[in-house]
Amino acid sequence: MTFRKDLMKILTAQPRSVSSIARELGLKRGDVEDDLRHMIRSARAAGHEVVVEPARCRSCGFTFGEEKLSKPGKCPQCRTTWLYEAQVRVAERA
Repeated sequence: MTFRKDLMKILTAQPRSVSSIARELGLKRGDVEDDLRHMIRSARAAGHEVVVEPARCRSCGFTFGEEKLSKPGKCPQCRTTWLYEAQVRVAERA
């Protein structure tokens, strides 16, 4: 099985962030993020539902765009670094 198929299987079980996947697999966040972006496109093309819960600020509630998969440095609204990372989940085909 390829890495991206393994990644899809991991994300089908429960939502995960890029950091948690990288930590679990012992890889760099940047490498995981690149493969995750490609896997999201492939999964959507194959008819899977990919749910991205965007990163958001724990302080003011600002929500980043869905395209930002890695943890942002700080909130552009209140400038705090207290942030939730984006979570990605893949739902099985109906």
